[in-house]
Amino acid sequence: MVVLLKIGLVLALLLVLIRLKWDLGLVLFLDTCLVAVLFGMAPGAFGRAVLAGATSWETLQLAGIVVLVLYLGEFLQSSGAFRAMVDALKNLVRDDRLILAIPSAFIGLLPMMGGAMMGAPIVDEAARRWDVSAAWKTFYNYWFRHVWEYWWPLYINIIMAAVIFRVPIWKIGLYQAPFSLVAVGTGLAVLYRNLPRLPRERENGGSWMDVGRVVFSIWPIVLTIVLIFAFRLNMLVALAVASVLTQATARMDLGRRWAVVARSFQPRTVWLIFAVMAFKKVLEASGALDAVVRAVPPQGPTAYVLLFAAPFTVGLLTGVNQAYVAIAFPLLVPIVGTGTPDMVLLTFAYVSGFAGILLSPAHLCLALTAEYFKADMKDVYRILLLPVAAVFAAALLELLVFRIL
Repeated sequence: MVVLLKIGLVLALLLVLIRLKWDLGLVLFLDTCLVAVLFGMAPGAFGRAVLAGATSWETLQLAGIVVLVLYLGEFLQSSGAFRAMVDALKNLVRDDRLILAIPSAFIGLLPMMGGAMMGAPIVDEAARRWDVSAAWKTFYNYWFRHVWEYWWPLYINIIMAAVIFRVPIWKIGLYQAPFSLVAVGTGLAVLYRNLPRLPRERENGGSWMDVGRVVFSIWPIVLTIVLIFAFRLNMLVALAVASVLTQATARMDLGRRWAVVARSFQPRTVWLIFAVMAFKKVLEASGALDAVVRAVPPQGPTAYVLLFAAPFTVGLLTGVNQAYVAIAFPLLVPIVGTGTPDMVLLTFAYVSGFAGILLSPAHLCLALTAEYFKADMKDVYRILLLPVAAVFAAALLELLVFRIL
């Protein structure tokens, strides 16, 4: 109970300061300090954990990836490529509203931290036909970016879950793919309800030329995906190659080139990355995460509580997929089983953890997208809560029908 009260204080500080519109990086750093105090970290251990989290190769690589993603977004926006892509998509789809969903969903097939930043400029361009608020643009980009993570086999959390429970990846995909359908359906329902269908700007149908225009307009993104999956290059290296080639082929004068590069480096965004990773490290080093998942004993009726509480809480606190799988799932093995695990229980635990991920202020995709659109996080949460609850309700219904009732 004491552990849960401590975590409640951590979450309360997060929510209050976010509501007061404090800088998210500063909020996370203050919460990092609070975690250290509540869980009794010595000042020296706290300093070492913060330093380790902020200067690790993972953090530095992530900062480089995000800066290069921002650069590619700025380049494609400034060169008119996103405008060309949106125009081509308008020929290919019957309803222009789908342009607010398709690019982000396509980019969602590429597992990367902060990956929603790739789709943000496209959503921004596509939303010009409607009077779309920053919060709604944040939701469309963020939501559709993550609809595949319940089953897409390239995501590390799916691979880790398969290893922990000793189950084939295809089996996890088979059981969890329906939740991607629920997520897509929920997102489209919200999209269609919120925005009116406008008359098409063009009456002619799409062609293979339009397909080619879509691919060519975002060739740096396509090249990045090819380099990562076909040539197995590190994501930072792949992005660097694509970025160098954009400079080599750009039809821009020196002034415009420098402006694009300058806009790509956003100190607040880099600071946010360091704050998130330091927060994550202190949560681990202080023993807070272990304490949370052990607060509810995995026995009797409390097992169902643990299936939800452990992955959800870890996901909500860290905003990192691998964290809730790596930390919470091993403790769920006695409940779920291995080799031939109970797939209904596994699915419920996974969806619970991912609900925490989607709602986490520390989730880089959410934080970076909101920062990009200059959205008020309070307004974003008002939109986000219902769709997240809808997907979770589907998992809860499955649990009730097949295991509890």
